[in-house]
Amino acid sequence: MRPIGIALLAAVTVGFPAAGQNAPSQPQSARQALIEMFTGKGEDDFTKHLPSAALATLTRKGQTPDASLLVRVSGAVRGLSMEGEKVETFDEGPNILISETTSTHERLEVAVEHDSLSAEDDEIELSVHLYKNGEPEVLPVIPQLIFTLKQEKEIWRVTEVTVSAHVPLEDADYLKGLRKQQDEMNESAAQSRVNMIAQTEINYAASHRDAGYFCTAQALNQGTEAQTSSDSAPMNEESNGYRFSLSGCSGKPATKYRLRAVPVDADAEVKAFCVDESGAVKSIPASDYSRCFTQGQTVNVLQLQPTEDSPTN
Repeated sequence: MRPIGIALLAAVTVGFPAAGQNAPSQPQSARQALIEMFTGKGEDDFTKHLPSAALATLTRKGQTPDASLLVRVSGAVRGLSMEGEKVETFDEGPNILISETTSTHERLEVAVEHDSLSAEDDEIELSVHLYKNGEPEVLPVIPQLIFTLKQEKEIWRVTEVTVSAHVPLEDADYLKGLRKQQDEMNESAAQSRVNMIAQTEINYAASHRDAGYFCTAQALNQGTEAQTSSDSAPMNEESNGYRFSLSGCSGKPATKYRLRAVPVDADAEVKAFCVDESGAVKSIPASDYSRCFTQGQTVNVLQLQPTEDSPTN
């Protein structure tokens, strides 16, 4: 039995590298070369994956590669790819890079659409996807990048980059996402405009106590230099998908006013805004805009901002 045991031990030992020896390293894949190119921290991690002809042409005489345009470009690209509090890269799987910023609940995924290895080269197509609070963020244009790599002196080098913009105009979810983004921008602009008009009302009434608040577009457009006129039509105008209307400026001085900002599209999933002489800016779902003053949620309270025209005690 002893000779058999020795023979078995010898056979098993042959299957493992001897102590102090390293197992042969696997050659770098084209995908790993891309990762190193854009996230590596070494001085030549970017430039070594460019063709020799490109390096020779883009590095001028008397200029070291470290000072060339290529290195400046690589630094900018590396900075973009490494944005985020947590960045991970993957040699395999659906994503090549994931960047997360927990403070803003944002996540960027660079997905591998396809990786086609042939006898001469490897073509890798990447797409970019953004997420906010776990929900996909719709980009107006979906960027796609195709990298073609070839081996030169046993190193994968990028020989061609194709950048395309994908706009899926028949994708219902994509179009709905764009509409949502536009609605959010309009809503933000409407709230800012309500704040501006209300602040102007407060300052105007304080510096024109004989006139009080105003309800005309003329007075708003001319600022605090304008005087209200009973002959002027109340403001009723549209801007960024909202209708802004002023009312209630009766009497002299006018001690009250009401401003409403209501979306023009009744089906828009946005908020309506309102404010009066109290300075409390309120919001409410657009479908309930008529109850804004009584049931709206206060989002801001404005107060008099001192100006050169403000009366002093």
